Amino acid sequence: MPLPDTQAELAASFTKFLTVAIHQIIYLRSVYPRVTFLPVRAYDFPLRQSRHPKVCEYIRDVVAAVETEILKGTVAAAYVIVTSISSNQPMERFAFDLSEFPRVAEEDLCTTFEERGLATALSAVDMEAQFRACLSRLTSACERLAPLPADDEFGFTVCIEVREDALPPAGTTKAEANWIIADPGRVNLQSRSAPSSLSKAKDGKQQQQQPSPRIPSEKAKTVPVRRVEAGELRFEVWVEEARQKFENPPGS
Repeated sequence: MPLPDTQAELAASFTKFLTVAIHQIIYLRSVYPRVTFLPVRAYDFPLRQSRHPKVCEYIRDVVAAVETEILKGTVAAAYVIVTSISSNQPMERFAFDLSEFPRVAEEDLCTTFEERGLATALSAVDMEAQFRACLSRLTSACERLAPLPADDEFGFTVCIEVREDALPPAGTTKAEANWIIADPGRVNLQSRSAPSSLSKAKDGKQQQQQPSPRIPSEKAKTVPVRRVEAGELRFEVWVEEARQKFENPPGS
């Protein structure tokens, strides 16, 4: 797999990986019944992919929206948050720290990194091996997590955290309209929830919903996954378990 040598290629490479990772996360955490997933391979690694049309549609749409924000240089991190349906509280947060992604002017999105002087000798880096190793570590990290409460049902939400000096999506374009601002007084998060609580109806209009709250750092247990470095593509992955996963069983 060739290394991305432009910002546009970098965004495409990461969001392809993010798509694969989201499917694997919701399978490993049994967000939906495991029989609804198909065995597939990506990056020469065995994975699972949801075959539910609405879930696949949501993942495609939200990843495309993430890619749009990466190209704009606004994203500091992306999160996949597993939430309790009964309480709407976050149980686990899978973090993708994108703060080291380069920021590029719109007119330079297809300009090679070499021409901009941002890259050195990149040919020795095997990006596919990096992604494969990260997926392997993600699988082992999920095995180390405490089980989700057996008497509850779960959904998931994808959020982005914008950089401190960036404006959040204003809803002026179709892609921006997909995001719901989540508690802007506390954290610059934009959220979209997956089925069965889609944040956008079929006619393109947003449905009102309560965005999933952030997991406060002082209340989370962190499990590291892996850092990926492939040329200008640099990001880090970890998992946070919320305290309420252990302390607040459904109906308490």
